Amino acid sequence: MNKVITLIKKEWADVFRNRYVLYIVIFMPLIMVLLPAIVLGLGANPSLISGMQDEVPPQLMEVEPYASLEPQEAIQAFVGQQFNLFFLILPLAIPMTIATYSIVGEKREHSLEPLLATPISTAQLLAGKALAAAAPGVATAWLSGLLYALLLYFVVPSAAVRSILLSETFLLNLGLIAPLLTILATTVGLMVSSRVNDPRAAEQLGMVVIIPVIALILGQVAGVITVSSALALGMAAILLVVDLALLALAVRLFDRETILTRWK
Repeated sequence: MNKVITLIKKEWADVFRNRYVLYIVIFMPLIMVLLPAIVLGLGANPSLISGMQDEVPPQLMEVEPYASLEPQEAIQAFVGQQFNLFFLILPLAIPMTIATYSIVGEKREHSLEPLLATPISTAQLLAGKALAAAAPGVATAWLSGLLYALLLYFVVPSAAVRSILLSETFLLNLGLIAPLLTILATTVGLMVSSRVNDPRAAEQLGMVVIIPVIALILGQVAGVITVSSALALGMAAILLVVDLALLALAVRLFDRETILTRWK
């Protein structure tokens, strides 16, 4: 365990020297929190959102809890629910950035071979690199979600709207989906970066994993789907299977001989 912790500290020391990675870890969570807070705060002013009632899908207005809301509250709740899904981007983008810059940096500096000469096992090496990338993703997602929840009490005066935005689904997304997405992003980032030598190219290729989340947001905006607790649990089950398969593949990829002969 001490070797894994030592490796994590080394990874963070190396990766966070890169300003681009540091800016992503600091500013992306701030944007994800402040942008919805500002928009929802503006939505509390009826004069600023007059005429937007048609933006809420009619079928949504016919069922609870929307059916009991005032038009202005319905708009706030609908817009806020779209922003809630933005918090699923953080556990994808941040681990992906850290993982790609970590591996490509090792390849560029040829620092992985000396590391493999140490008594650290392949499992410890994989665990250290994966945790170093995953932990900041989960931590920033949870801290951002907590800050967002606190800000809602200042910018959303309606208790009914706040209960929709901070529903069981929001908690499932942060508590269950976010860690599983982090594992997905980390393993994909490690595998993609093993095939290229440019961190930006690795990051761009790896960011393909964000597409399903974008599709989810667009689908909800269009009124095609609604991310409910049942859907969140279903997505978690699928993500768990995908993560286990990717982890098995990553273990094979991190074979010592593969690293020494192919990671050039």
